[in-house]
Amino acid sequence: MLENILITLVTKIMLMSKRILIVEDEGILRVGTTLQLMSLGFEVVGYFQTGEEAVENVVDLNPDLILMDIQLAGKMNGIETVREIQKKIDVPVVYLSAYSNHELIEEAETTNPFRYLVKPLDEMELKFTIETAIDTYQRDKMVEIKDEVLDNLHGLLYRFFVNDKKVTFINGLFEEIIGLNERELIDFEGHFLEQFILEEDQETVLNTMNNSLNSKVPFTMDYRIRNKNNEISYFHEMGKPVYGDEGEVTHIDGIIFDLNTDH
Repeated sequence: MLENILITLVTKIMLMSKRILIVEDEGILRVGTTLQLMSLGFEVVGYFQTGEEAVENVVDLNPDLILMDIQLAGKMNGIETVREIQKKIDVPVVYLSAYSNHELIEEAETTNPFRYLVKPLDEMELKFTIETAIDTYQRDKMVEIKDEVLDNLHGLLYRFFVNDKKVTFINGLFEEIIGLNERELIDFEGHFLEQFILEEDQETVLNTMNNSLNSKVPFTMDYRIRNKNNEISYFHEMGKPVYGDEGEVTHIDGIIFDLNTDH
């Protein structure tokens, strides 16, 4: 019983962190949508009748999502308002309209909204749409940040399938970082770069990987490779073996950092 109460409280707190801005020119609908969102546990940080008001206040309000009516009072419609808002802040948008219009939807799509809902709004559909839009946006931003960090650190993410001897490079920086073409990785057993690793470093690399696989522990190692231009590059690698339900190794997830000073 206590556990259920705690889960309910945590869920409500998480929902309250989702801040919604409403832009709707019909007063009754504006109030009704506000009350509807509040009953669902969302925080309504503002509700405006015109696009001009929304553009003026959106930065200060900093919403997690905007519910934007396409037809608005004032000089700008909802689509024009979103274009102006997007010049100031990056935020997911869900369009609202009392009717479905193909041409209008096509124009709205140019602003990359998360979804287009037709009024009157179904409560559960509204709740699901808002939560999904915010979660999707936040995941996408984290991916962007991850990619930016990896680019700045000159890091290469990979997944190495041990049994199949196949490797997938997650962030597509292999040739830029390693200085080789992926097609050049052939006939490898222990490490996909083994044919390019300097001979005096090969034993250490293979022993490190074998120890990791046998002991089921993460690994770190430094080594040098000689690329096709006969240039020597220095790398730091971190990885972790991943095992299946039967205890068998399925793959290694890892990251390789370029230690060369010219980046």
